[in-house]
Amino acid sequence: MKKTAVILAMFFGISLLQSCEDDKDLYLNMDDAVAPAIVSPESGDSFTLLEDEMEEIAVTLAWDHAQYPATGLPDTRYLIQMDLTENNFEDSNEIVDITDTRDNTYEFTVAALNTRLVSNYGAEDGETLDISFRIFAFLTRDSDDTWLYSEPVEISVTAFELDLDPDILNVPGSYQGWEPDNMQTVVYSPEQDDLYEGYFYFEEENTEYKFAMGSWDDNWGDDDADGTLQPDGENIVAETPGVYKVNADFNEMTHENMLTEWAVIGDAAEGWDTDVFMEIDLDYWEQNQKVRYSITLEMQEGFFKFRANEAWDPPAGLNLGIDEEAEEGVLMYGGFENDIPIDAAGEYTIILDLSGPEYRYEIHQE
Repeated sequence: MKKTAVILAMFFGISLLQSCEDDKDLYLNMDDAVAPAIVSPESGDSFTLLEDEMEEIAVTLAWDHAQYPATGLPDTRYLIQMDLTENNFEDSNEIVDITDTRDNTYEFTVAALNTRLVSNYGAEDGETLDISFRIFAFLTRDSDDTWLYSEPVEISVTAFELDLDPDILNVPGSYQGWEPDNMQTVVYSPEQDDLYEGYFYFEEENTEYKFAMGSWDDNWGDDDADGTLQPDGENIVAETPGVYKVNADFNEMTHENMLTEWAVIGDAAEGWDTDVFMEIDLDYWEQNQKVRYSITLEMQEGFFKFRANEAWDPPAGLNLGIDEEAEEGVLMYGGFENDIPIDAAGEYTIILDLSGPEYRYEIHQE
């Protein structure tokens, strides 16, 4: 009997289609399985990334689903992998895992793809790299019996230089695969004063993370879970799932995190005593690993602000209003008479973007 039968029965408890000679053991004949096949982009396509199009879609990766010769199986999962074409996916240490999904499409924004090229392959301004994508399909990662790989698609991408100002600090953790060089999961120091802040969505209980400077050579954790940072310290734990404001003070070598629930509040919404809670944009987080909220609701002529945890000020809550000294759309904590105006009643979609280093808002009338 094939080893595959043992693995599938053990992990899934399912009835498979074909039986062995004793009519008791059932197995999945992987000879009849079909690997996923990338349909977009096509090999030979080339792309030029531009800094003024950071949020635009650069590459849409699409593939035909894998096919396993049985019914009642768990949903197929796909891991998107990237490598330099010259490496041909032969060195596992050079392969970059992008994301794990059950869908058969994935969109790279210009910012996300450029960050990968710069942080993983050291791409310089105007440099063109030949990279390959492949799709790794599986029913379980615990056994290679059901693993299937697509044929790679080879494309050329021209990158641009990343502006690393303001200063950044990486935040590797269990939520993003423990990647210390991931340039999306970072906290920012806009004033370059060693005070760092950023927002993260931790989906699981007891999410662990640390702070790092682009590699594990320089990293900090908290040995006593008392808010003090130590070099090579223990992992920091966020016990409850949700959106966290994460801070690190490298002047005092301290850190903190704050679980937040964001809402709109004001006479333009449902009054200054009622929080209308927003929903995190999960698709945006999955693609960019950045926090953004949105809500669509009927608004009245008047004003509103963004408020966290049904409280105006720390330590319990936070509020964001217009930063009148910055360009339009930029927010600041606290402030007086800096409420956000709604000029006419109607249905609006309101976006709170906590990507950083500046926090922003958008208002779109439907």
